[in-house]
Amino acid sequence: MDLEEICRLYDEGYDCAQSVIYAMRDRMNGNVDDILKSVSCMGMGLLRGSVCGAILGAYAVIGLKYGSEKPDFSMKGLTLIKREEFMTEFHKKYNGITCPELMGLDIRKNDENIKAFQDGVYKEHCPRMCSDIVDILERIL
Repeated sequence: MDLEEICRLYDEGYDCAQSVIYAMRDRMNGNVDDILKSVSCMGMGLLRGSVCGAILGAYAVIGLKYGSEKPDFSMKGLTLIKREEFMTEFHKKYNGITCPELMGLDIRKNDENIKAFQDGVYKEHCPRMCSDIVDILERIL
């Protein structure tokens, strides 16, 4: 899924976590509608400017692909290796994992959140990063 398609998802109202899930829907096990619902509160860094929702969405994709329903140390190990592989690739382009680190704005502060909207951060930076995350996931899965 390219940047234009991710931007379309944002225009439709999907957030960062949901955009990553939607883009990777063909690579995951499970009901995509339920998965989209389950990550619907992860956008904008858990709605608190915490860990970026797109990263959390990527973790969900990795878990859905490699995780297991029951304790399984080998699958857990593989899942953690894939998570680290993802983060290694992500950190080649981005510093940090929280919204404030990634955006350069602390969106927990009302004036900076408004600035993010006004400056197009949510329409440009976030979709671009989601597209990069999807690209990483497609390479490591």
